[in-house]
Amino acid sequence: MTKSMANLLLLITSALWGSGFVVTKIALDAHASAGFINFFRGFLFVVMVLMFFYKKIVKMTFKDFKIGLIAGLLNFGGFITQTIGIEYTTPSNNAFISSIYVVIIPFLAWGIYQKKLPVKSFVSIAFCLLGMMILAGIFNHAITINIGDVYSFICAFFYAASIVYLSYGARETDGSILAFMLAVVQGIGGMFFFFFVEKGQLTTIHWSVAIVPLLYMGIICSFVGQTVQVLAQKHTTATTAGLIMMLEGVFGSIFSVAFGFEAVTVELFVGGMLIMLSLILLEVDFKQIFLRPRNSSESNNITNS
Repeated sequence: MTKSMANLLLLITSALWGSGFVVTKIALDAHASAGFINFFRGFLFVVMVLMFFYKKIVKMTFKDFKIGLIAGLLNFGGFITQTIGIEYTTPSNNAFISSIYVVIIPFLAWGIYQKKLPVKSFVSIAFCLLGMMILAGIFNHAITINIGDVYSFICAFFYAASIVYLSYGARETDGSILAFMLAVVQGIGGMFFFFFVEKGQLTTIHWSVAIVPLLYMGIICSFVGQTVQVLAQKHTTATTAGLIMMLEGVFGSIFSVAFGFEAVTVELFVGGMLIMLSLILLEVDFKQIFLRPRNSSESNNITNS
């Protein structure tokens, strides 16, 4: 798989996850709690992975299990701390603080795996963060620090570590096995959170409304989205993966507008354009454009003159 194909697959993953904001909202309105949503998604994710990749999964080695467990714990750590954080802070603060993972990723990649970054990566990150700040409405609201913001900040570290680990530390393990372990940890973690933290009850859920969003999240967002993610991240850099996956928020806003949950705003347009610019800056090879050798005809013209 080429890097361009991997980045395209990650872009598709971001779009799928972005659509998940709308269906998650519908499920929450139908009284499905955050813990139960994670449990249901994880359980369905496990079933789907076993259906398609059971021959590879039964050959899992202890090394595969250990790598998958670490990846699963990091992934679920991001899910659960973000869920807890949004209960105590504003959605805007949560979205911005969580998105700081795009800044943490290059430093983790450099510190752990000695992956150096070109200067343009820092410029891209700056544009991306500015876009996220505008999308989140940070400039229009006063920011106060509370326990929810702390959880959101912890979430950013989990997401950053998860992306770096999947890009570099988990390359030796088959993608289907990694997907299976992500599913198992998400399901068990969601079940634990639902029963022991939320103390939720299934009788309060409006199943006629919630069932389709829950199925969509389990099959499309988790099985398709995360399986494609783990397969693609082995063929691109962690920084690029992080920036592309931040488009999840942009796609979420687009789907939210399309389904009538919010209106089109200047902040949505400007913030989205800045994030897109950051991705373009990251992918363009400026050395090849400005320092490429002149062709023979140009050289002959110069010589003749």
